This record gives sequence, C-alpha cells and structure tokens, in this order.
Amino acid sequence: MNQNKNFAWGLIIVLAIIKFIIPFLLQHPVYELHRDEFLYLEQGHHLAWGYMEVPPMLSWLAWLTHLLGDSFFWVKFWPSFFGAITLIITCRMVKEMGGGFFAILIAGLCIMFTAYLRVHFLFQANFLEVFWWSLAAYFIIRFINTNKVKYLYWIGFAFGCGWLAKNSVSFFIIGFGVALVLTQYRKLFLNKHLYGAAGLAFLIALPNLLWQYDHNWPLLHHMDELRETQLKFINPADFLKDQVLMFFAAFFVWMTGLIWLFTKRGRQYLFLAWIYLAVIALLILSSGKNYYSLGAYPMLFAAGGVALQQWTSNRLKWIRYVTVALILFLTWVVAPMSMPLWKPDKLAAFYKKKNWMKWDS
Repeated sequence: MNQNKNFAWGLIIVLAIIKFIIPFLLQHPVYELHRDEFLYLEQGHHLAWGYMEVPPMLSWLAWLTHLLGDSFFWVKFWPSFFGAITLIITCRMVKEMGGGFFAILIAGLCIMFTAYLRVHFLFQANFLEVFWWSLAAYFIIRFINTNKVKYLYWIGFAFGCGWLAKNSVSFFIIGFGVALVLTQYRKLFLNKHLYGAAGLAFLIALPNLLWQYDHNWPLLHHMDELRETQLKFINPADFLKDQVLMFFAAFFVWMTGLIWLFTKRGRQYLFLAWIYLAVIALLILSSGKNYYSLGAYPMLFAAGGVALQQWTSNRLKWIRYVTVALILFLTWVVAPMSMPLWKPDKLAAFYKKKNWMKWDS
C-alpha cells in the first residue's frame, strides 16, 4: 500500500516538474512580456491594498520579482510555480475521490495542457484565481470525506485569499452557497463553524474592502466600464462554445467528470457539480468573459480522471491508452494557439493557413 502511495506521489511530482518547465521550452525566445504584465509589474513599485482592476496579491509577487532582479525568468516563475502547485492540488483531489495512477495521469495532463498551458505562463491574476479556487475545491472534498469542521475554516481561508487575488472568486463563493442549499449540507447553515469560516474569509479580505470603500469602490466603476465596453457584446452561445474550445484537447474529460458527479459512484461529491453549474449560470447571466470560469475546471478534471478510471477498470482498459494519446495529439494540434512557438511571421502564416485568425479574435 505504501509503495503504491509513494508511486502515486512520484508521478504527481514528475508531472508538476514538467508542468513548471514546459512553457519555458515552448515559447520562442523572440517574444517579450505581454503588455498586461508590464502593468502588473509596475504595481509592484506602488504597493497598496487594491488597484482599480485587480486586488493586491499579484502586486506582492511583482514586488518580489523586482527584489529578485526583474529577469524574464522571475516574472514567469510565479505563474509557472503556481501552475505546478495547482496540478499537485488537482491530483490530490483525484486521490481524495478514490482515483489511482491512471486518473492522476489524466488530471495532470489536463492541467499541464489545455488553456492552462498559457494561463500558467502569463503574469496575470488568472493563475492566482485558478489556484485559490482549486484549493477551495480540495478543502471542500476533504470536508466531504472527513466531516471535520477545520476544513470549513480552510475553505474560508481559501475564499479570503481568493478575494485578495481576484474578485471573481465571488462567483465561486455564491456557487458554494447554492451547493449548500441544494444538497444535504444545507444543515451547515445551523452550524456556527460555517459562520466562523465566513468571518475568517471576511477578515482576510477586509483590508481590500476597506481600500475599496476609501477609494469610492473602484471595483464597481471598473465593472461598469467593462459592461459598457466589452461584456455587453458577449452572448451565451459563444460563452458556452468557448468552455469547450478553451479545453479542446481534453474537453471530454471535464464533461465526463460532470456527468460522473451525478452518478451513484460519484454522487458523494455532487456538491462540486452544483458549484460548477451555479458559476456557469452566474457568468451567463452577468455576461462574463469565457476565461472567468477557468478556476472551476480543475475539480471537474479530477472527477473526470476518476470516472474514466472506474469506467475502464475491466475490459475497456485499452480506452485508457487512447485517452492519453488523444489528449497529447489534440494538444499538439492546437499548441500554436496556446503558446507562441515560432517567430511572429511564421505564426501568423500558420494562423492564416488554418483560418484561425477569426477564431482567435
């Protein structure tokens, strides 16, 4: 048993190391930082408890980057590092839901590639958002498995830190509340520890909330501006289509995971499905951008890995090899869309040849 556990941990660590390294190898060295990255790096020179567009956590990492010398490596270190930790958390979710070697491999590949390949190489708040949502999901699963109230406080901790990383964690928090109402865990509304955890989240988020109040709520101004200039042009059909396209190489894994959560063997973790569906519904109603949902998928990839392992445990084991091969092949097909592999002229010619310019817009 210990040997299997050590082997599983060995696989997780190897996947995490590859996850950290691979973006550095894929991006062509001719490219400099993304324009948004310069903005967030500049905020590291002006530390505050908030900014008009983002909360303060990314600026703390920017400050550390300046301290470490401002090199390209250190700018990219943070998204790559948090990406590797997110992969570890996702694989731990797999273990908590009863998955083994194959399920870990599948979930790891989904975090290593798909939309996260690019997200975890850009110094933007999205990589922190995905991390804190994933950590909250992991603690939710731990609470489901153990019924220990300490995990409620860990969930509150993740929510509070998530707010300091990106305010969109509010969608996940609302989804959490919806899942409480729709499952047997509604009894927690009578549990003082739920409110203790909420208090912890509030205390962690309080410095930014006070900053928002002191500066006349720039978050609300920013959201109004976004609605007028961008969000009002988003339609639900495109949003839902993009939920597939963002994870094109492994969309069938998260879909399988969502279905599995409604089956007899996965229903113990149905809570996660209601969170996801509530998040998607909220984003559709509020005309959210497609990538606002990125943090909701690691838990579904974990569930999908477990489901595929369970459904191929007997005569269908050959499907496991096909699944791994399919993810790798589709990743190779769409890799130029995820990372700038070549010089601009070659990449532009490739997009034009594949008629991807319109899709990218």
